[in-house]
Amino acid sequence: MNNKRLIVLISIILLVFGILVVFVFDVNCVFKSLIGIPCPGCGLTRGFRSLLSGHLIKAEMYNVLTIPIFLFLLVFLILLIYDLFLKKEKTSIFLRRFINNYKLILLLVLVSWIINIIRGI
Repeated sequence: MNNKRLIVLISIILLVFGILVVFVFDVNCVFKSLIGIPCPGCGLTRGFRSLLSGHLIKAEMYNVLTIPIFLFLLVFLILLIYDLFLKKEKTSIFLRRFINNYKLILLLVLVSWIINIIRGI
């Protein structure tokens, strides 16, 4: 197995493991425990649980980035599987486009953090 296929396979395993963690473990935010204010990602675990249970509005109430992050991960996982079986380079192109928009991503994370602090999530 070449290095690219191994990286794709490991990425798929990590994504699936992350999804399982969302459903199996009750994870507390270390940032909130130490500093006392919610982090930009606070509420994502509960949001993913709600989203995968079909409760879109509830998911959005936990964290405004739940649906966008979920869609990103879903597209990423599909592209990883596509690359694994068809030996293409779609995932790296997708990630490059995503990284090129880092200013927008940072702005979204900042807005999410402010919303989390205001809501006290």
